[in-house]
Parts: sequence; C-alpha cells; structure tokens
Amino acid sequence: MQKKVMLLSVTLLIGFASVAVAIQDEEVEPFTWDRQYVDELKKVDVAVYVPSYVASSEFSRKLGSLFVSKLEVSKDHYLFEISRQRVHDGESKMLTFDVMTMSAGTLPSYRKQPFSTYEMFEIPEGATKFNGYDVKYSANKRAFIWKDNGWEYLVWAENTNNAINIMKRVMATIPKGSNPVHGAINGQITAIDTNEGVRSDAGWSYDNGKTWYIITGRTTPEQLVKVLKSMVKLDTK
Repeated sequence: MQKKVMLLSVTLLIGFASVAVAIQDEEVEPFTWDRQYVDELKKVDVAVYVPSYVASSEFSRKLGSLFVSKLEVSKDHYLFEISRQRVHDGESKMLTFDVMTMSAGTLPSYRKQPFSTYEMFEIPEGATKFNGYDVKYSANKRAFIWKDNGWEYLVWAENTNNAINIMKRVMATIPKGSNPVHGAINGQITAIDTNEGVRSDAGWSYDNGKTWYIITGRTTPEQLVKVLKSMVKLDTK
C-alpha cells in the first residue's frame, strides 16, 4: 500500500484550521466537498468537521461514485449522508447505497451517551483484565466495555469468541493511550457484529460534551479509524 499525503481540492475553496493526513488504500478513498455543500455548512454556528476520506472497498467502488445524498443544517446542528449512486444504462432511476452518516449537535436530554447501544449493557456481569485493560463484560460475555484516554469502547457479537476477536482488532487498531480523533476530549466507539460483517460507529466531543459529533456507517474498526483521522475543520467564519 502506498502512503500518500494529500490536501483535497476543497482546501482551495475554504480554509481548514487543520490538515488531514490519511492513507489512501483499499479501505478508504478521498471525498471532495462541492462548493454548494460547503456554503450550506457555513450557516452552522457550531464548529464544523467533515471527513476527507470515507470507507471503501473494491466491491463498493463498483456500486458507483460518492456523493452527498442528504444535508440538513441549522444554527446548532448539522447532519449529512454520503452515499454511492448508480444509474443503469437506459434508466433514469438512480439507485443509492449508503456509506456513512455524520451529525453534530447537542444530545437529547434523555440521552447520557452518543450511542443508545451502551444503555443496553450499562450493568456489567463481571470484569477481567485483557491486553492491559480493565474490561467489563455483560450479555454472557458477548459484550465488552473498556475505557482509555477519555474514550469508551464497546464491542458486541453473537458469541464470546467473535466478541473477543473484535475486541482484539479494536485494541490493535487504536493503541493504548492514543486518541482516535485529533483534539477530541472524550468519545465512544462501538463495534457490533452483524450479518453483513462488523459495523463500527464513533461519537466524540471537542468541548467536554457540549457538542457531540457522531459517525455511523458500514465500516470496519480499521476503516473507521482512518476516517476519523481524516477529519478536517471548516473555516465557517
């Protein structure tokens, strides 16, 4: 795999406060933000962060090109979806395949964490040591939760062996003491085993929970971390 440091052409349109450094490989691919979406996001008062890379694979690239399929903005909130589009020859109908959704804003008053998944396992059945972490487990050792450097991690699978294997992948992808999102004070990452493979999501805050940034999508833990490390801040002033 070839490492390549690149600034997307979007930096010519807007001033980024930080520069994205990401690895271009089969797991992620660059995403360029069109002027119309950048202008809409400038209407938001909260700090705006967007990914410059999204999850990818040889199969998914055959589904079609990437585009912003949904964008919602208000003064204190924004949400967008990135999808792939395919138009069959001779057909006017466009098929879309969701890649990821990202939102930013305050959590609802009834929510304690970015992901309701955590509420299902907040009462642990026991605890153990694993790879140097204090890990709590529940759901008959199918769910594992641990904390490190201000972040909480949760993995879940249908059986213990799968859950442990996913936990190993997450720990290997995010070394102990590291921060998955540059500048984030705290956050959460979930990795859930599904019929379509492991799905990983992330939520984090730069201001101690006043504003939460949440990414969901069909990503592996390895893809998710590369997307998180590609986050760039839009100059909305």
